[in-house]
Amino acid sequence: MSRRNIKSMLRARFTWWIKRGSGMIFDAVHGVDTGGGVSETNLQIASANRDKGIAYDPCPWSTLRRSLRLVSLPVEGLTFVDIGCGKGKVLLSAMVLPFRRIVGVEFSSYLCHVAEQNLAAARLFNRKCSSISVVCADAVQYPIPEDPTIFFFANPFSYDIMELVLDNIVSSYLKSPRRIFLMFYAASSIMPQIAEFLPRTSGGRARLRVSSLLGQRSINIFELPHY
Repeated sequence: MSRRNIKSMLRARFTWWIKRGSGMIFDAVHGVDTGGGVSETNLQIASANRDKGIAYDPCPWSTLRRSLRLVSLPVEGLTFVDIGCGKGKVLLSAMVLPFRRIVGVEFSSYLCHVAEQNLAAARLFNRKCSSISVVCADAVQYPIPEDPTIFFFANPFSYDIMELVLDNIVSSYLKSPRRIFLMFYAASSIMPQIAEFLPRTSGGRARLRVSSLLGQRSINIFELPHY
């Protein structure tokens, strides 16, 4: 193995340990369980799309706030939906912001249960949104809210499922135009397909607002504007 490969491997391992350590401290301080490493046998998924999901990997605490800052987006009056919310770490970060409503969508009943426990038990948070729920459902079947909404995707599933979900969102938007934002975190492998799909199916209305990095992970934010 070359010296460069060894350095790269050591750097990746160091980053992993830092992330794991900070996550453990976060959980201990706030009395929650948001850690990764969930066994597939424990997920309790009834959906036929169970093989299309990508393993749960919690986002850093600052991911949502930093993403919102990139588009200078005030959240008052907006609904926030985390598609593939896992154990609810992003929901926890959302509830300290003044959203109108917060929803987590997750097809693993086990992860839904953990997320609900986390939302109920979390301590030392300044909660600014009291309307928070977790919906145990396949994202393809989830009814799209009719409110102005931010949809957050932390690379939850393969592109074929993503396209079905995005088609539901765009179809709902075209029937009832309102401001919608779509945030794609750590989904760089499928971004070219998403970037082609959204403008094409929305009649050219979808526009890319941000394409950047948060740490070592990509963040891409699209807007469907309210005309």
